[in-house]
Amino acid sequence: MAAAAIATLAPVAAYFGAEAYVERDLQANLQRVATEVLQRIENSVDRSVVTLKEAALRRASTCNLRDREALRVLVFGSPVLKELAVLAPDGTVLCNNIGELVRISPLSELLPTRDPRISLGSVVAFGSEGRALRIVWREQQNAIFGGLVAASLFAPYQGAGATGDRLGIEVNLSEGSALLISRNQGLNGPFDARLDKVSQSLPIKVAVTASRADWREARFWMVILACVVAALLGLVIGALIVISARRADDPMEEMQDALDNGEFIPHYQPILDIDTGRILGCEVLVRWRKPDGSIVPPGAFIDRAERSGFIFPLTLALMRHAAQELGPTYSSRPKLKCGFNLCAAHFKDDAIIADVATIFGASDLRLSQILLEVTERDPLDDIETARSIIARFQAMEVKVALDDVGTGHGGMSYLLKLGVDVMKIDKLFIDALGAERQSTAIVDSLIDLAAHLNMDVVAEGVETFAQVEALRRRGVRSAQGYVFAPPLPGSSFIQLVEAMEPAMHTEPPARVTLRG
Repeated sequence: MAAAAIATLAPVAAYFGAEAYVERDLQANLQRVATEVLQRIENSVDRSVVTLKEAALRRASTCNLRDREALRVLVFGSPVLKELAVLAPDGTVLCNNIGELVRISPLSELLPTRDPRISLGSVVAFGSEGRALRIVWREQQNAIFGGLVAASLFAPYQGAGATGDRLGIEVNLSEGSALLISRNQGLNGPFDARLDKVSQSLPIKVAVTASRADWREARFWMVILACVVAALLGLVIGALIVISARRADDPMEEMQDALDNGEFIPHYQPILDIDTGRILGCEVLVRWRKPDGSIVPPGAFIDRAERSGFIFPLTLALMRHAAQELGPTYSSRPKLKCGFNLCAAHFKDDAIIADVATIFGASDLRLSQILLEVTERDPLDDIETARSIIARFQAMEVKVALDDVGTGHGGMSYLLKLGVDVMKIDKLFIDALGAERQSTAIVDSLIDLAAHLNMDVVAEGVETFAQVEALRRRGVRSAQGYVFAPPLPGSSFIQLVEAMEPAMHTEPPARVTLRG
């Protein structure tokens, strides 16, 4: 009887326990998303105010040519502002960084914040659909500056999750004035779960909602599993089965096995001198060659590798492979460069310095031929540490480049603070060169800035001869892209180098050891 009672009550208890867990999980996700959205808004306002203050310090309020250029440079260096304008006392835009006055339709009155110099409003800008947050800074000398931040910047990333992961997000600047509304239709019920979060420093309220029915259905397997495990009194066995099943589908284990089996291989995209046609070196790009011969592009696994820390052994494996494969060819061509991509996590401590010295200090590929590229996919948390690591690389004769300039987190500040040797202009701007006035102006500014900072410039993603001519007219000599060659397997790239660049009779490189 007791056993029968336990067998009857255990699934019931497991059912209600699982239901309570699903509700807690729902509330935790609502809290997480609301906090993330509010942090995005507050960080955007803080960053915008820094830029508005800089405009006030530069006294760029007369709308002359110098002031408009200053506004343009400030927006280029800001990771959030889409427009920076000088305002009249009534709020009318006198001039801005774009050169054309952007039409805006107010959705709310300007509201005060805890700082009397800062006020916020919501507007429709950038056409008929885009909503934006308007930030106004009033200087004591009556100079007024305004900035626009696209409301879409506040929405959190929503991956392709289960049906129940649909969330509704509302950002209200004031009652009845919606700055951001993002909601998917619930399939099985209304959005009846809600969490509100109010900013302590800004007149902003964030509301996140979800459908309990959708959320519960997406996680119904948890309830069934709990009932089955409780009825069979096999919680431990069931947990082991689940863990074993998850391990079988773990993509990280597959990637680790692929690394152990040598399936990650380097491809080399040539970098050419567009004045002379001579080859200057290459950028190393990873490919995953599976046992059946199929090639997996890096976009399918690089993000996961960076998030998991797998990027560290993967990068070192690519360096070892390239050192062994290119060493004999590069040893007789000491001017050729070989570039490797590093992510932000590589610049949190100096372990990468010893790794690079160990790999290339004992290879035919000289340290002076190495170019390390700092990518902007993730922000550098500690600029001072990153700058110190870059300086130590440069002391070893290793060159450092800032990749994807203008498209990532750092903007112009990374160029000014990191002290890199090479600026790589992203394909985004090269594609628009000559076709879009703003992008062309940005490219010209970057080239001029590189000249003043004594940096070399490499254009990425060059795909047409018209782009080659446009770059040549601007004094850019180094470029890479499909107009020259795609990323090549090692044997093909070596054949290209040997055909284009004659070997020099040089002494073999001295072996380098890194001392503590």
